Amino acid sequence: MNTIAEQPIRAERDNDRTEHHQLPRNSYEALVRCADLWPASEGVVFPLSNNRLTFSQWLSQTQRLGEGLRRLGIGEGDTVALWAENRIEWAVTQTALAAIGAVLVPINTHFREQDLRYVLNHSQAKAILFSKRFRSSNYLDMVTGQQSDTPSLQHMVCFDAVDRPGIVAYETLLEGHDQRFVPARTQAKAMGSVQYTSGTTGQPKGAALSFGGMMLNAAASAKRLKLSHGDRWTSIIPLFHCAGCIMNLMGCLSQGATYVGVPAFDAQDMFRIIESERCTLLTGVPTSYLSMLQHPDRQQFDLSTLRAGTCGGSDCDPGVLARCAAEFPIPGLVQVYGQTEASTLIALDDPDSPDRWATSGYALEGMELRITHPDTRSIMESMALGQIEVRGPMVMMAYLYQPEATSKTIDEDGWMQTGDLGYLRPDGRLVIAGGRLRDMIIRGGENIYPVEVENLLREHPAVDEVAVFGLPDTYYGETVAAAVSLRTPVMADELKTFLSGKVAAFKHPIRYFQVTEWPMTSSGKIKKRDLQTAALANQLDILT
Repeated sequence: MNTIAEQPIRAERDNDRTEHHQLPRNSYEALVRCADLWPASEGVVFPLSNNRLTFSQWLSQTQRLGEGLRRLGIGEGDTVALWAENRIEWAVTQTALAAIGAVLVPINTHFREQDLRYVLNHSQAKAILFSKRFRSSNYLDMVTGQQSDTPSLQHMVCFDAVDRPGIVAYETLLEGHDQRFVPARTQAKAMGSVQYTSGTTGQPKGAALSFGGMMLNAAASAKRLKLSHGDRWTSIIPLFHCAGCIMNLMGCLSQGATYVGVPAFDAQDMFRIIESERCTLLTGVPTSYLSMLQHPDRQQFDLSTLRAGTCGGSDCDPGVLARCAAEFPIPGLVQVYGQTEASTLIALDDPDSPDRWATSGYALEGMELRITHPDTRSIMESMALGQIEVRGPMVMMAYLYQPEATSKTIDEDGWMQTGDLGYLRPDGRLVIAGGRLRDMIIRGGENIYPVEVENLLREHPAVDEVAVFGLPDTYYGETVAAAVSLRTPVMADELKTFLSGKVAAFKHPIRYFQVTEWPMTSSGKIKKRDLQTAALANQLDILT
């Protein structure tokens, strides 16, 4: 990467370079390499369903599925939706679509019919591969109910056995392959996936990612984590999430490591899998790590094979990460920072860095990073809080069919505004601070960053979790409110006293609410907008 002339400090290290020209162009080419080097080694494993594929078997199924999809008329540039829980067919489908140059459109497993219809129509999906059902959601009924409202959708392929007209059985696509498979020669810069945002505010936007950008991000992330053949990486992240299908799955393929999957998170299941599969890396979110840390049965399991892991989110508590590192143990646990629009990770530290819990580390190789003023976009000096901006081949191509939203996010020079707040230390490490720009509270003209108040309240021994958000006010514009879940009873006045002297008085919450169950996104983040809506509707319990 060239030095950013206008940036006062570098946000990438010269000694951490991946050779771009040696990278596979996509996940299929990475799989071919793995099958050539380690044909008998396990490539993908789902222990709870006892499904296992060596790299050679994975490649064989990928080629057969790719040929089967071609028989349906699906080829290079066609968009194909995938709606399923984490399962072995997910991995095969992802590599098969890359093999024929088709575009993967993962669908959030929590989506309902209206969301499904929007994504299918917006992406102009030609086919959908899906599970019959997941948890309480009957995907089969919802998919077949879309036929009259989704004119682009021509093929419906179910992973599970069903008897319904118009549904193609997944297994039949794997049959009849008796010729040498010829993959598409799709360019690395071609669109490889459309990843839809969670849609917590308005309709979800589809981030169009390139094959090469995803592969570069996955390989650079894996290299920073020192991933290699022989490692076994398990994760609680859904595969529809970019961290699941890019960082985890493609990261494993980039280095010949084994992906160990679970259909959904359960702390005790994770302990069993880590122990029985001898997993060496673990990916989670703050809530999952806290759940595992506090689980009463954790010490009954041998988790000593874990050497590293990742935890992302603005609510990463360095103290919790340090405890996980010591008590699991998982010594190389690192805090990471990423975004769907950047093909997943933007920054992370080395597994042996002393700063790996308090910071998100250095920008990935190939990623330029800077901090700018939220209003003027002027470049900030080190230690100054501002908006995180990134540039490079991993940045999305565009928001699909939304040029106005794209131009508001990516400027003519290629810099993408993340909407996240943070600062760069003099050593180039990124610190996530302040939360999202859209979560910023403006009280009487003063900017208040919720994360600052949240981090202080988490230090109170009675507070288990906290979310700070704004409420409309006729005089100040907004006032500060806080929702808390508690370990032990506490009065609101005690929390107010606890904050006294630690933060400016105008930043203090004037109203506290107690919650027992948090509204969460599929990636484990608290939905502050839902809390705000519930508070305004008098649906939250006031902490007196």
